[in-house]
Amino acid sequence: MVTTARLYHEAVAHSRGRLPGLGLDWANQPSTFKSYEGLELVPLSREVDLPEVSLWEAANPVGEGRLLSPEALSVVLFHAAGLTRSSARRGGEFFYRACPSAGALYPCEVYLAWPGASGLEAGLYHYDVGRHGLTRLRTGHPRPDDLGLPERSALPGEAMFFVTAIYFRSAWKYRARAYRYLNLDAGHLVEGLALGLGAYKTPYRVELDFDDAAVADFLGVDPAREGCLTVVRFSVGEGASLTGQANSANPANPGNPASTVGPLPEKARMSSRCAFSDDSPPELMAIHVACQAVPERVVVAPSPERARLGSGLIWREMPRAQEPDERLRLFEAMSARSSRRAFAAAASPPGTMAKVLSCLRGPLYPPGPHPGEDACAVGVLAGEQMRVQPGFAMLDRHGLSLGQRRDGNMRPVMAGVCLDQFWMREAGMHVLFFTDFNEIELSLGCRGYRASLQAAGRLGHRLWLAAVSLGLGACGVGAFFDGEAAELLGLPSGAALTYAIALGAVRGGAG
Repeated sequence: MVTTARLYHEAVAHSRGRLPGLGLDWANQPSTFKSYEGLELVPLSREVDLPEVSLWEAANPVGEGRLLSPEALSVVLFHAAGLTRSSARRGGEFFYRACPSAGALYPCEVYLAWPGASGLEAGLYHYDVGRHGLTRLRTGHPRPDDLGLPERSALPGEAMFFVTAIYFRSAWKYRARAYRYLNLDAGHLVEGLALGLGAYKTPYRVELDFDDAAVADFLGVDPAREGCLTVVRFSVGEGASLTGQANSANPANPGNPASTVGPLPEKARMSSRCAFSDDSPPELMAIHVACQAVPERVVVAPSPERARLGSGLIWREMPRAQEPDERLRLFEAMSARSSRRAFAAAASPPGTMAKVLSCLRGPLYPPGPHPGEDACAVGVLAGEQMRVQPGFAMLDRHGLSLGQRRDGNMRPVMAGVCLDQFWMREAGMHVLFFTDFNEIELSLGCRGYRASLQAAGRLGHRLWLAAVSLGLGACGVGAFFDGEAAELLGLPSGAALTYAIALGAVRGGAG
């Protein structure tokens, strides 16, 4: 049984001739929507004016923000997790979402703890993706310490998003390897929420450390089937009032008479089921339990130039040619986002590579510094289409500089490593994400594995939206022959590739 993140990651590695999880039990296909039938739905408006901001502005907001109204909540939730379009498929209609998901399985759910403001009563709500509304599950508002959240990072008039994952939705296809994809998916969704808040200049904090059991109890989810992976705290302003609170005991802390959350409807506790038989592999559940341990002592992960993958390299700042103008603003790009991989061999305009990668400069954990900021290392395979000398380099995303590791056009070989997905050969660049277990487990413990995978999803989400904004194509890849990837890239023992985003010009334009 796996007991550490490194052992789990190695146990579920792909290799040629060993690709578990290819057969699908269509009779036991999990649902991709959660809806609390019989409970009142608060509809969210679809007719809302959108802030005219770019991805780059939202990733690094400057200035004072506005009170986050229910109308703004509607914008943030829809553009992070909503249904953007549909198409006819055999067996029914297929819905595309603003947030990408491995295998289009959509394991993540969003809950909202709202303190009471702007006409929306205090309570715990679930975001109903299919109906674009909020279902209230509890009255009142939790105290941060009841959920294991640090008081030091509390915000005025604080609300909270809880991003959970229903394990079997991904495990149905990916079996034990699914924990990798659950966290990548959660990272994409969290970044969608963070960028939406950033567009409104709303102060927020992304929390990786909390009491998993207390949060599961507060949300009313079955911890054997669904668990919270991230909490996003944000301010709705000093004027928020805890209207509509109940005084019954808090299940997260039943001995606390000052608790302010009401009871949960009993029917809500069955909501985590997604299929007739939805038990997840023991390896997945074991690593999830291991990652619940919050380390007593946290050490800041090393910066890119000091990390093992970056130390000893010659670092050079990227050339800053005239930056291409974005075709779409942030929320337009979020609505239009899709996988586009019909890459063309044509060169991109000068400055495209620097413009795309500059979206990664904004902090993942404002206001910072945060021990998980560099939990995920970033590298780039680029070629002539991006007007650079072909090769593999590590990226310091804070200073936008590159440290060359290997020369030559490695993208065709990388396409073979990625389960022979040869469309990747024509991409202008592959942005790669890594976990160094030697460093991450030392600095953040086993829970650092979650931090690294979610950081890869969050940064990958920015890159995807940058590509759409600039009229480029992009597609994420989480499946590859792990050992071959490490050998091709010359990774030291204990470091592993976790995710890749292919980007570049596409035939016919991005449309």
